[in-house]
Amino acid sequence: MKKIYLITMWSGGNPAKKWKSEVKPKPLAQGTGVSFVSVGTKLPVSVIGSISVEEFESGKEELEMLLATALTDNRPTPPQTKSDNSEPLF
Repeated sequence: MKKIYLITMWSGGNPAKKWKSEVKPKPLAQGTGVSFVSVGTKLPVSVIGSISVEEFESGKEELEMLLATALTDNRPTPPQTKSDNSEPLF
């Protein structure tokens, strides 16, 4: 899994523009923004203003789904006991 950074520029409390970066954005010298390389264009971008940076792990959902499938396939079935008032669901 690799880390993906989502950089969002905000305007009036709403997201105005979003970018993805594989490298952690670096703060600008003025302290009012960040610089990074965009995944989509492979070009360097500098954003100044109201921004947020979020960190995600790419591929995490796929791994969790594979793990859940593997666990359910290999799960032992509980012993079935039949009583007068119950019926097994599985």
